[in-house]
Amino acid sequence: MQKLKFCPQCQTKLSIRRIDGVKRQSCPKCNWVHYVNPLPSAVAFVYRDAQEILLIKRRVEPGKGKWSLPSGFVEMNEIPEETVIRELREETGLKGSLGEIIGVYTNPTSMHGNVILIAYHIESTTGRLRASTDALDVKYFPVHKLPRIPFASHRAIIRDGIKKSAARGPIITVLKSKITQATITHTHLFYKGSMGIDGRVMKAAGLLSGEKVHVLNYDNGERLETYTIEEKAGSGKIVLYGPASHKGKIGERLCILAYANMSIHDGQQHKARVVTLNKKNRIKR
Repeated sequence: MQKLKFCPQCQTKLSIRRIDGVKRQSCPKCNWVHYVNPLPSAVAFVYRDAQEILLIKRRVEPGKGKWSLPSGFVEMNEIPEETVIRELREETGLKGSLGEIIGVYTNPTSMHGNVILIAYHIESTTGRLRASTDALDVKYFPVHKLPRIPFASHRAIIRDGIKKSAARGPIITVLKSKITQATITHTHLFYKGSMGIDGRVMKAAGLLSGEKVHVLNYDNGERLETYTIEEKAGSGKIVLYGPASHKGKIGERLCILAYANMSIHDGQQHKARVVTLNKKNRIKR
């Protein structure tokens, strides 16, 4: 880091003194001391299905054009837990669910001096993957085919994150969302196959547009897998589109399920969102 020449309080030229056993810049007039404290940063470790790690290609120095974990400095009036979620969203377009701290690390840099990195495991993500702000590109890499990562601290976070994930046990698939007693209001054959759901109901169930769902018909026993389309919030619409329209008729009732992958440890603590509808597809509970 570039040294200061003048005191930021009184503009007097700084001198070097030994303070607390360390040579530091200080002001001979007002006794201001330049303590070069490390900067705090938060790092996101996204380990999809215990097989792939999410990396960004950096748009800025240090490490411009190289791959690293999503990360950023803690802003004023922000706690590290908020920082890591914000940086993940800004750099990758994903909204993350915060997991445990992997560890605390340090990394010396020529631009920012020493940086303290607080690394968090991101349990799950939603949203569309896209590079933004400080990222030129963003993608998942198989854990055994990672590109060169210039920061030793990030390499250590990946190593420790994988170890911690392995210690938590294998990945299992558990119920994430359930919409029960949904009544079909429309069917459209000549349309791309999908499941139209009232946007208000989707939000209550924690479903995203385009998310894979498992649809069960209470009245005829049919089962199918498709993806969601968000209908107008409050419309009460439950629509079978495309080939899925052959699996149900207007007035029949559906159960709509979505799932998530997580460790056994997290699965034991997980609670699915369950939404029950009335005959007009309004939320009962």
